[in-house]
Amino acid sequence: MFKFNRLYQAQHGVNLAFLAFLSINTAYADFWQDSQKSVYLRNFYVERDLEGTNKDLGSWSQGFTGRFESGYTDTPVQVGLDLGFQYALRLSDHNEERLDTVFHYDSSAAKQERDFFKLGATLKLKYQDTELKVGELFPKTPVLAIDDSRQLVTTFAGAMLESKEIENLKISAGRFTHINARDDDEFEKLTLAGSNDPNKKSDGLNFVGLDYNFNTKLSGAYWFGQLEDIYQQHYLNAVYTEQVGKSKVKVDARYFNYTEDGDAYLGDIDTQSVGLQTTIQNGANTLTAGVQKHMGEHAIPVLGGYVPQPFLQSWSSLGFYRAKEFTWHVLYSYDFKEAGIPGLKLTLRYLNGSEIYRPGLKDNQETEKNVIVNYTIPEGTFKGLGFEWRHIRADIKYGAGNTPGTDFVEDRIATTYTFKF
Repeated sequence: MFKFNRLYQAQHGVNLAFLAFLSINTAYADFWQDSQKSVYLRNFYVERDLEGTNKDLGSWSQGFTGRFESGYTDTPVQVGLDLGFQYALRLSDHNEERLDTVFHYDSSAAKQERDFFKLGATLKLKYQDTELKVGELFPKTPVLAIDDSRQLVTTFAGAMLESKEIENLKISAGRFTHINARDDDEFEKLTLAGSNDPNKKSDGLNFVGLDYNFNTKLSGAYWFGQLEDIYQQHYLNAVYTEQVGKSKVKVDARYFNYTEDGDAYLGDIDTQSVGLQTTIQNGANTLTAGVQKHMGEHAIPVLGGYVPQPFLQSWSSLGFYRAKEFTWHVLYSYDFKEAGIPGLKLTLRYLNGSEIYRPGLKDNQETEKNVIVNYTIPEGTFKGLGFEWRHIRADIKYGAGNTPGTDFVEDRIATTYTFKF
C-alpha cells in the first residue's frame, strides 16, 4: 500500500492558508482563468548490469504526476497556489529483492515497495517583480537541486524568494528544511549521503544567490549556502558568449568552496573545485569540452536522498566528485531537424576522472561513456509523445579498500507524455 506524504509540523500554518483558498470568490477570477492543469505520464525501465556479479539491478514502472498551478489574484499582494501529486507503480517483480534507488527498499520485507505516492502544495505571494514561495519546492540552484533522473522527482520543503526588481539582477534567498527523496514518500531533515545518525541532521539550509547580466555577452553569479552545523558553500560562475561566424561560442567558468559549519556534525570539510568548459554550437551540431579539478582533502559533499550537484560541469552517473579528482570531458550532440527528422536528437558523452585521492592508491581513476537518443513527436495526434534511451558504461578501477571496482553497464528507457487541460 502506498502512503500519503506527511509534511512536517512547521507547515501547518501554511496548510491553513491553503484551505482559505477554497473560498476564493469570483472577484479573483484570474486565479482560476490563468491556471494551468496537467498530468504527466512516464513509463520508465532501468537495468544495471554489474559486471562480474549476478546481482543486477533494475525495475520497470509507471509514473503519474498531476499539477495544478494557479494564476494570481488581482490584490495588491498577488496570491496563488500550486498543488501536485506524484505516484509510481512497479510493473514487474524483476530484481525487487535488491535496492535500485527507484523504489523505497523495505529492509524488514527484504524487497522494494510496490508503489508510493507524494502530495505537495505551494503558497505563492507576488508583489511587482518579487515572488515568495512557501511549501513544496523544486529548486534548480547551485546550493540545492532536484533529481529527475529516475521515476519520481525529488522535492524539498521550505521557503524561497526571487526578486528581479533591479534591472539585470536576480536575487534569490530562502531556507530549505526537509527533503522528499526520489524514492520516498516522506519528508526528512537534511544530512550528507552515508550518514544515518538521526542526531547529525541539519535543521536547515539557508541560502542567498545573485545572478547578474553585465551585458548581452557576459553574465556572472554568486551563491552562498549554509547547511547548518554541517557545511558552508560558496559558488562563483562567469559565462561569456560570442558569435564567431556561423558558430555560437560559450565559455563557462565555475568555482566551488566547501568548509565545515557550526558544530561540524560530520567532521571537517575542506574542498574546492574549479571547472572550465567551452561549448560551440553550429547549426545542428553542438560540441562541449571541459576540465574540472577538485582540491583539498575531501570529496565534494553531497546530500543524502540522492541529491545531485548538476552545477559541477562533469556531474553524471558516477558524479566525478571525489577528493582531488581531475576530470576531462567531451560531449557531442546532433539535432536531426536539419536532416529532415524533427524531434530526433543524439548525444554522445565521455568523461575521464583521474588523480583521485585515496591513501596507497596512486593510479585511482574512473571513466564513463554515455549514448543518449531522444525523440519527441513534433506534430499530429501524438504530438509531444517522447522517447529516450540512455546507455551508460562505467569503469571504476578501485572499490572498497584496494579491491577492483565494480564496472557496470546501464540502460534507461523512458516514454513520456503530458496531458494539458
